[in-house]
Amino acid sequence: MERKISVSDLRKAVDAAYEAVKSEKDGEIDPCNFGAKAGEFGISVVLPDGTTINKGDTQVKSPMGKIAKIPLFSLLLEQNGVDNLVKKSGTCPCHKVPEKPQGLKFDPHFMRAFSAVEPTGDADSKWNLYINRVIDMMGSAPEMNDKLFEYLQKEAQESKLVDTLAADGYYLYDDASIAADLVEKAMSMTAGTEQLARMGATVLADGVNPETKAEVFDGRYSQNIIGMMAAKGPHKMNLPWLVKAGIPAKRSFGGAMLGILPGTLSIAAYAPELNPAGVSVKAAKAIMHVMRELDLSAFASARVKFVND
Repeated sequence: MERKISVSDLRKAVDAAYEAVKSEKDGEIDPCNFGAKAGEFGISVVLPDGTTINKGDTQVKSPMGKIAKIPLFSLLLEQNGVDNLVKKSGTCPCHKVPEKPQGLKFDPHFMRAFSAVEPTGDADSKWNLYINRVIDMMGSAPEMNDKLFEYLQKEAQESKLVDTLAADGYYLYDDASIAADLVEKAMSMTAGTEQLARMGATVLADGVNPETKAEVFDGRYSQNIIGMMAAKGPHKMNLPWLVKAGIPAKRSFGGAMLGILPGTLSIAAYAPELNPAGVSVKAAKAIMHVMRELDLSAFASARVKFVND
């Protein structure tokens, strides 16, 4: 079964979500989100054909945080394939590894992922592969927040991050200092919601950037990227989020959130005020509002196609 929804109805749903949520005042700005201003709010939607809908502060750049894992997933899947990557992730029972160290301000799993990028021992090559992938998926370059990068470097040094990982026996595939530096850089990159939504649309369009028409990565891995997003989900709320919103998503401590609905749309929203789980209050509500307004869900039986009026 196939449902057809007009682009104008999608635009109305975005407008309605913006109006419904813009006055929300709950949440606190993460102190690491340097330069963020209370009240900033934007929503962007990109369809597989490149159709783009923007509302509000869509050009305001905020830290990508763990949204930065999405282009990293695409690299790792191409370099390793699905089965080998699952083993390297430490989630396969045939590949037992030490548990994630607790109490760190950095995500060890994020570090393990960067450490697995080839070539081993070559930080510059790893970073160039990664940042070029980000640019190709967005169709434009993110910007480094230098103040945030300096802060993260200082945090890693003061918490003796590398020494703690070694003491706990946490396995990495490359030098820990290289992995830590790459994670600090990736988390310090900033982007607007339009850039993020276009990055998601590249996944949606089987690895082809819908704006530039460039083939960025092997499209057969798009389903695996979305699957990994669904499995991990927004911090501390992946299961409730999927049940309530019906769209795989990742979030950033900077207030951005990116959702990808397979075969249908990519939606990004931003507002810096976060709930106790570190998820943007406005961004989460806005995405959920659009999904419910149009009766969309990754788990619905009907396939949805957007059509021009």
